[in-house]
Amino acid sequence: MALMSVKNSLNDPHGAFSNWDEDSVDPCSWAMITCSPDNLVTGLGAPSQGLSGILSEVIANLTNLRQVLLQNNNISGQIPAGIGNLQKLQTLDLSNNKLTGHLPESLSLLKDLQYLRLNNNSLSGAIPLSLASATQLSLLDLSNNNLSGPVPKFSARTFNVFILFTVGSDSFT
Repeated sequence: MALMSVKNSLNDPHGAFSNWDEDSVDPCSWAMITCSPDNLVTGLGAPSQGLSGILSEVIANLTNLRQVLLQNNNISGQIPAGIGNLQKLQTLDLSNNKLTGHLPESLSLLKDLQYLRLNNNSLSGAIPLSLASATQLSLLDLSNNNLSGPVPKFSARTFNVFILFTVGSDSFT
């Protein structure tokens, strides 16, 4: 089960996932999980839980996710490349972690994405220019990373996007 793989890739010092049971047929009763009325897992929210480890690539198999809220933890490694498989994702908040590597190009596949917060990590490289195709985006915070290069040209005509970048650790053109 994908949720158990996500759990097993993270160290959980405060027991945020303590009631997750791989023998259970109903993950909708688990802590930190939100489900739709038809019992599809639509949210994973464990902010400020002291989680460490990596975010498993298997998260990309949870295709009904609308929210991933894992901010203010100590999650390291890279953002899973398959994150773009989460076609229904509206909110992705991985801010204030220890993530490294480049922003996955697959972020541009998230057509329903409204809020993307990846600030206060150690991400590097360029912002994928294709991210501008995420036309529902209304908040993009990539501040306090090690990003560089051109900023995608977001069309103000099709949507309003509030973009936060900082000068200093990031180097944009």
